[in-house]
Amino acid sequence: MNLIIITSSFPRDKDDYKARWILELGQEFVKEGLIPSILCPHVAGSKTYEIIDGIEVYRFRYAPDRYESLGYGNFLPHEKSSSRIGILLQYFFNSILIFSMLFFMFLNLHKLRKKKNAELIFSNWAFPAGFVSAVYRQISGIPSVLKVYGTDLVFLKRFRLQSLAKYILDKHDVIIAISEYTKDCALSFGVDPGRVSVFPVGSNYPIKYSSTVLDDLKRKWSLSGRPLIFTVHRLIPLKGTSYLIKAMSKIVSVHPDALLVIGGEGPERSMLESLTSSNHLEHNVLFTGLVLNEDLPLLYEACDVYVIPSITDKWGNAEGLGMPALEAMSYGKPVVGFDSGGPGLTITDGANGFKVPEKDWEAMADRIILLLTDPVLRNKIGETGKSMFDEYRWDKVSHLYTEVLHNAIQR
Repeated sequence: MNLIIITSSFPRDKDDYKARWILELGQEFVKEGLIPSILCPHVAGSKTYEIIDGIEVYRFRYAPDRYESLGYGNFLPHEKSSSRIGILLQYFFNSILIFSMLFFMFLNLHKLRKKKNAELIFSNWAFPAGFVSAVYRQISGIPSVLKVYGTDLVFLKRFRLQSLAKYILDKHDVIIAISEYTKDCALSFGVDPGRVSVFPVGSNYPIKYSSTVLDDLKRKWSLSGRPLIFTVHRLIPLKGTSYLIKAMSKIVSVHPDALLVIGGEGPERSMLESLTSSNHLEHNVLFTGLVLNEDLPLLYEACDVYVIPSITDKWGNAEGLGMPALEAMSYGKPVVGFDSGGPGLTITDGANGFKVPEKDWEAMADRIILLLTDPVLRNKIGETGKSMFDEYRWDKVSHLYTEVLHNAIQR
């Protein structure tokens, strides 16, 4: 079966980590005998066409190079600025760009569907890709499956676009939610529960390297011999990084050599570095910037505790699932997080980690201190999480996706 995977975010090259699960799902489809083609927006530095691991990737143009900025995590302006004026200006600019993106996404979807004689469209995120595939489904009648992540649905609700959201959801044959939290978001628009399935994102972790490679990484960032706390995410308000830095001010009173490694980039970095300095934590907080694909498994392996401090932000967004926390579990690492969104459902308190009330950084610090102090408890919780991670492996979940796709064709 030929199918088109349409998405607003996709790895910009074969080594990019951004939305890598979509590429990995495509690889799983190939193993199942399907023939996927990827349609996604072009971004500066990426190729308009390439083949990655046997999968054809088509990146459509929708603006001059410097203005192609809507995809790859930049669609929502509040991720780029916490200033209300800045946000309004970004929305105004994006509102112009979005019409161009929607037009060229639709046009290229039609061209690619004809070229590949595709039998099904698989869309990621309700908007913009889900909107395009909904309109195309209504016009062409081609079966379509939509995968929703949570933030896309909150975005539509925030701008009182409930009617648009319901149209998008109703026009797809099947809806896949990445967590029970995301499913609840979809059901809030009046969707028939029988049309919504909950499948995790999927992962190929754990990826193992030799001890020599791990030692090299520890030397690179001076990690050896220190209690290590790790988190990786985009540095935006939704991720709650500031609360974790505040928690470090309490953690170091018990573990003065503890080191918090923060992986990722984003508009909050300058503010977070200032917060680190004002709390005199320069010795205890390390900002790595973007983490290379080959380094990420090593940091999971090296850490003692993984923390996912995501919150519900002022716009109502919450983490849909929190895949890095699950990947850390695959290495037998205990996870600490706030009781918010998907992670609040994924973390079973006292079993695979600890969850604390949202924004309660002192309670978060207490749980991290407990895990750093008690290696027996840390290992016990880590092993529980490792066994629970099995349900998220691609070899366990990929057949769920392919079954849904085949059923959509037969409707």
